[in-house]
Amino acid sequence: MKKYILFAVILLLKVQLLANTKALSSNTDTVLILKNANVLNAEGTKFLKGKDITIRGGKIVKIGRSSKLIAGAKIMDLAGKYIVPGLIDAHVHVTAKYKNNLENTFKDLNYYLRHGITSVRDAAGDGEALLKAQTAIRKGERSGADVFFASFMAGDWYYNRGQNIRKEPYTPWEQRLIPGDDLDKAMAEAKACGATGVKLYHSFDKVFLKEIVRAAKRNGLKVWGHVMMYPAKPIEVAAAGVEVLSHVSMLEVMRTDTLFNRRTTPMAYKDSIIANIDIVPFCKMMKKRGAILDATLCVSGERDPWVFPLLKRVHEQGVMIDAGTDQIVDLKREFPRLIDELGYFVEKCGFTPAEALYSATQISADVIGQKKNRGSIELGKRADLLILESNPLLDINSLQNIQTVIQHGKIVDR
Repeated sequence: MKKYILFAVILLLKVQLLANTKALSSNTDTVLILKNANVLNAEGTKFLKGKDITIRGGKIVKIGRSSKLIAGAKIMDLAGKYIVPGLIDAHVHVTAKYKNNLENTFKDLNYYLRHGITSVRDAAGDGEALLKAQTAIRKGERSGADVFFASFMAGDWYYNRGQNIRKEPYTPWEQRLIPGDDLDKAMAEAKACGATGVKLYHSFDKVFLKEIVRAAKRNGLKVWGHVMMYPAKPIEVAAAGVEVLSHVSMLEVMRTDTLFNRRTTPMAYKDSIIANIDIVPFCKMMKKRGAILDATLCVSGERDPWVFPLLKRVHEQGVMIDAGTDQIVDLKREFPRLIDELGYFVEKCGFTPAEALYSATQISADVIGQKKNRGSIELGKRADLLILESNPLLDINSLQNIQTVIQHGKIVDR
């Protein structure tokens, strides 16, 4: 009797094993195994040698030796290659505000993806076009970086300058806010149009700014904005709870010198003025609130070279800094400006290559509210990955030498 029971158990196990194998085999189009690679660890500090990554259904399901039961899975032998998370440009503009050409938006997003930027944050544009692009890319109908976008919000002076130029209605992705407005209604409209967050731009004082921030967070929106809100000052913007503050160059408003903006003022004089700005209180407030600085060196480096030593000082204070460019895409460039931004971090601002890469992955993932899903190579996370020919922790420019881009578990046609 015992013999028959044992036989039945073995038979049952074989049937179950066969069923599991068939179930895995039925998903062979979504199973990808990357073998023998150097894989960046979850902290982004070193590479783990000779590791396998198993991807199923667009997610990382195993890091280590892959299972032999996944019949028919696509296998890539990557001995000598380096795998890092897909890059995230945390500040782009891929649409015009009005009369946007959607095909140009897709071209820009595809350009980013082909160069290893798997996600982007669009910091305000045509929300209707951005939602269409986001939807088509997530459904797999079009190719491009996954886009997260903002609803743009500013105060009355920004729009009207006291001249009543701008009339209602505004769109859900471009709104005027003034004291007394139904802020929850404004935020609900922004969220309904597909926005991940709000971009607070101009003409907010510190009191009203706090009300807006609270309303945005109540409605499940990320809160992004400029370092300076005119009149709200940088430290007041951070204190109000804005989560991501854009443009390190705007810290120049903390100076008291009146000659700074004159065309005839020598650059050496400007450098000395910037060097003497007391940034410590601002940095302490940023760290206290867990806020991120969106430095955007690319838009001001040539015009205002003093931004480099200024960002270096902010970095030395321990403020989190993401990687964003604030650039219109130039499809003729060999590499996206994000590579330049990271190069500036390392070459001019005192970052190590590991810190620069962390800015463009884990910190930028935090900016878009996706730190649990993207930005690092960990179990359960979305499989947005770059396979590189050389080690970016030794040379950040290795990010130019891409062998393969993988987005949501699928190999990207480059």
